[in-house]
Amino acid sequence: MSDKRIAPPFEGQQFTSHQQWVNKASSWLICHPQYNNTQHGETKGWRGHHFTAMCFDSLGRRVTNGGDFRRAEEEGTFPVWWIWPDQIPELVGRIAEFGAALNLARGGALL
Repeated sequence: MSDKRIAPPFEGQQFTSHQQWVNKASSWLICHPQYNNTQHGETKGWRGHHFTAMCFDSLGRRVTNGGDFRRAEEEGTFPVWWIWPDQIPELVGRIAEFGAALNLARGGALL
């Protein structure tokens, strides 16, 4: 894996340390304004749209549990950032726009 670091793509969606994750994850990762995290629990019936934030360390590795957060602490790969599923199209759009601008700057044609 590359040593290049990935900056958090969305303002305010990051943990700067393992301790901050311990203190804040349970509230920050369930606070999407339109959806509920319905991944856990045995309740029957409709409980809202399933929506779970996805976390990544600054090397782009998926962070899914306490062990992964501990690894990020030990290896110095904080901040760990998260993205909501409904933010993925926006992020992909940003990447596409950046790639097109880079291509034009290099003298390429716009597709």
